[in-house]
Amino acid sequence: MYLPVLSPSASHFKALPLARRGDADEPVRGREPIVPRLGRPPRVHLWHIGCQMNDADHERLAESFAEIGFIPDVALEDADIAVLISCAVRSNAEQKVYGKFKELIPWKRERPGRAIALTGCMAVEHGSALLDRMADLDYMFDVREPEGFFARLQSLYGGDVDGPVTMPASDRLLAYVPVMGGCNEMCTYCIVPFVRGRESSRPTAEIVADVRRLVDRGVREVTLLGQNVNSYRDPGAGTGLPELLAAVDAIPGLWRLRFLTSHPRNAVPQLFAAMRDLSSVCEQLHLPVQAGDDELLRRMRRVYTVAEYREKIAEAKATVPGLALTTDIIVGFSGETEAEFEGTVRLLSDIRYDVVHIQAYSVRPGTAAARRADDVPLVEKKRRLNHLLDIQRGIALELNQALLASTVDVLVEGVGENGRPYGRTRQGKVAWLPAGSASAGDLRAGQVAAVTHWQLEIDAVRAAA
Repeated sequence: MYLPVLSPSASHFKALPLARRGDADEPVRGREPIVPRLGRPPRVHLWHIGCQMNDADHERLAESFAEIGFIPDVALEDADIAVLISCAVRSNAEQKVYGKFKELIPWKRERPGRAIALTGCMAVEHGSALLDRMADLDYMFDVREPEGFFARLQSLYGGDVDGPVTMPASDRLLAYVPVMGGCNEMCTYCIVPFVRGRESSRPTAEIVADVRRLVDRGVREVTLLGQNVNSYRDPGAGTGLPELLAAVDAIPGLWRLRFLTSHPRNAVPQLFAAMRDLSSVCEQLHLPVQAGDDELLRRMRRVYTVAEYREKIAEAKATVPGLALTTDIIVGFSGETEAEFEGTVRLLSDIRYDVVHIQAYSVRPGTAAARRADDVPLVEKKRRLNHLLDIQRGIALELNQALLASTVDVLVEGVGENGRPYGRTRQGKVAWLPAGSASAGDLRAGQVAAVTHWQLEIDAVRAAA
């Protein structure tokens, strides 16, 4: 039988209202933020860690600040407010957030009136307890429902705000666009359904309008985001991700389109056909497997077998020419035996992914797996992780060597300190071009002259179609 979906410690996970010290309906726990008259619009520094959804939240919050008249995304030394967008998926990410907060305390105390706000998954997981642990924290809010936070700031800083601030033309070439939030899968190790909520899809028309606005500002590659993006359903028409890809693909000026993160259960033939037929959709599929043993997948509540996963991969490869595959793997999950781990080794060796993201299991309070013993020693987790990394290095090098003398298209993202342009291919591989051959924003074609495990060296560069 499957483990219960929730552990008792998950009972407190709920939507988080704006939390601050000194609310009228609770005792004053500290002080109200000092809000000086600035004589100018307040300036905001935004910092984030974690998944691509937090990247998208960063951009969305920056635009919301601009809408209420604040200057977003300034350097920390110039800011009046610092906003931390946190991650709670792994304990290591939480510790980095605490470390960043400690770094902000001297910055805040250096000038009266500075304030620190925290949002993201840690805010939902820990709630107002963070106000006690972080004595210098001024605001905490749910990134999914930030309206109360912005209303509070408008009331405090209203005298310094003249109206919306025009966002400058973006110098970004790549952007993340959330198409849905939350997740219904309830994997036993994952805290996302509790801190991001249940699945909720945005209307296709709204998403298309967002992408068109980004393209008009200079963005050339968009990644559509969802914790389980291929379960997307338009709330009105009921259409899915293949139809959404087609609608976004039709936007003039968009060169490349990707999507993250897929669940094997919802990877359907229609999706693979859309990847093949739509010109902007890149030949790259991220399909997390997490483990290569059926019993281990059952304990993780992944609701597919290794054989079913292999069938999905075979169908995707047969449908999409030149497909690059990436995945996520967890090692050292509760009770993982050496035999179960060897199943993961076989899967990795057989499928031959282009990139594999490997993490050692980290217990998350509130998840069903937290009721199981974390019984794989850390030293063994590290051994298994490093063993998979060694195998993957060899596979990645062989896959890249097969590209020697072939021609690839590179969207140039920047120029390195050595003067050499760099970017990525449609398959997501990092590529370096000859010095002086291109600038950021160019689309270039070139021949692969040399490779390493993780990148390509390109020569004979010319403009791409």
